[in-house]
Amino acid sequence: MKTYYVTPLDLNYKDYIKRPAHPKDYTNLIKGDAIVIDSSTNEIVVVYMKLPEKEIKLLREVVKRVHYQKTRRTSGLSTDSRIFGYMPRETIRKDYCSSSALVRDQPKYHAIIANFGARLAQYYQQLAPEVYTEHKKIADEKILPEWRIKGSPFTSGIINKNTQLNYHFDTGNFRDVYSNMIAFKNQCEGGYLAFPMYDMALEIGDGTIAFFNGQKHLHGVTPFTKGVGGYRFTLVYYTLQQMWKCDPVDEEVARIRDRKTNREKNRVKYLKGELNFCQKCMTWTEPSGDMCTKCNLKYRKKKSFNEDIFTELGIDHKYIGVPFTSLPLDIQKKLNNYKR
Repeated sequence: MKTYYVTPLDLNYKDYIKRPAHPKDYTNLIKGDAIVIDSSTNEIVVVYMKLPEKEIKLLREVVKRVHYQKTRRTSGLSTDSRIFGYMPRETIRKDYCSSSALVRDQPKYHAIIANFGARLAQYYQQLAPEVYTEHKKIADEKILPEWRIKGSPFTSGIINKNTQLNYHFDTGNFRDVYSNMIAFKNQCEGGYLAFPMYDMALEIGDGTIAFFNGQKHLHGVTPFTKGVGGYRFTLVYYTLQQMWKCDPVDEEVARIRDRKTNREKNRVKYLKGELNFCQKCMTWTEPSGDMCTKCNLKYRKKKSFNEDIFTELGIDHKYIGVPFTSLPLDIQKKLNNYKR
């Protein structure tokens, strides 16, 4: 494995961030196994190596068969990707920790992808031992074992399919540790991983791994072309910082039930006019005129379709939100005979 010493450049990130990477952004293209070291700090910037085909043959086939989803990143870029591993709480959408949807949709494929995380961690420990030790220490101290990919410090990851990512810094991961990436390419020219700060790019050849600090170093993917049957997949394993908030699984399950129950109760009260929801505070508040008492934002009045129907049929609004089979028979009959 060859060692390269590189000197960081004084970049104006505004000239790069969110724009596509380009071959003109670097002069050195690394194709073989290499360790790249910052000559000013002696820090390992990148570890890059090709893996034996026998180790990745099954993983390659699984990645090709995963069902990908169209998503739009905050930069506006549309991508085909899939999340694996575990996901933290999201205050509004999903206020509980959970496994990714891939666990439920394609459990066998997910198991193979997750199991490879343990093998990747072995390479990580071997090739960047100091960073790996710190990474594992943080994960052991901050995150419960049940929210980590077994045999590794990683909690989660993403698979990108045929995606040219603009220059960006990774967000949400623990700082000063490495993301681990493995790539699969076939009939594909280009698609290099550029690091303009170090005037270099990695070829990202078929069956290669790359370890780097994506939160610290600006990086992006150069344009690429694919032939018939061509593809470019990258799997990135990382450790999400917000996973430290996750409780044991049984407590998270109880939290899910509690949140869903409260959400439905609040929704019914909202339809009855007993609660308001402030879009700025993102909280339920007691009705008090047209303005939120916390932030003085005007409430967005929302009238439900059921409320119109119940008014038209002369049904008491107290029945809004009640399951149909629990309604009095005369009300069920009115609703069954209603013609929209």
